[in-house]
Amino acid sequence: VQEGQFVRAGQVLFTLDSRADETNVAKMRAQLAKDAAVLADAQRQFARGRDLMAKNFVSQGALDTNQTQVEAQQAAVAADRAALDSALVSLSYTSVKAQGAGRLGAVSVFPGTSVVANQTTMVTITQLDPINVTFNLPQRNLGVALAGWKEGGAMVVARLPDEKAALVGKLQFVDNLVDPATGTVKAKARFANRDARLWPGAFVKVSFVSDTLTDAVVV
Repeated sequence: VQEGQFVRAGQVLFTLDSRADETNVAKMRAQLAKDAAVLADAQRQFARGRDLMAKNFVSQGALDTNQTQVEAQQAAVAADRAALDSALVSLSYTSVKAQGAGRLGAVSVFPGTSVVANQTTMVTITQLDPINVTFNLPQRNLGVALAGWKEGGAMVVARLPDEKAALVGKLQFVDNLVDPATGTVKAKARFANRDARLWPGAFVKVSFVSDTLTDAVVV
């Protein structure tokens, strides 16, 4: 992938060295095939023992031993399948895919780079369309905001500092607590952003209609 590229959810971004994991998967599959063959033989021995038991050619103890071997081998096969599933999970980590659609930022790794899980930031994906705008809502307007949110999302208007045209979005989220230091509650509005006028990290002026006074007298 290239810096600044738009990617879709599930698209492969990076591939890591998978030789050790592929070898481990092959080893687990071989072990599973081996134990499955032993299980099939044990099941045949148990079936043959039941026939001989019906003809009084073997003792009940010998038949119980055959049954124990079958059950033990079934457990071994189940353990092999679990180990194979674990190896496949590890192998899947060697393919880094986009968890969501968006635009790539700067790529900080290149072929041959050593990366550490949960420590090395390889690239950042930012969603542009739609995009969310976060702002603080005064506590006195909380009731009206919650009412508008429950009715399907109250209208929120955003303006860039250097533009006169306004963008219209809808209220999507109101936090569950009020900041005691500022007396405000965090809110989030979602805007369509097909032309990328809104950019992640940018500042906008947000206006929100908190109440409408019907038949009010204005002087």
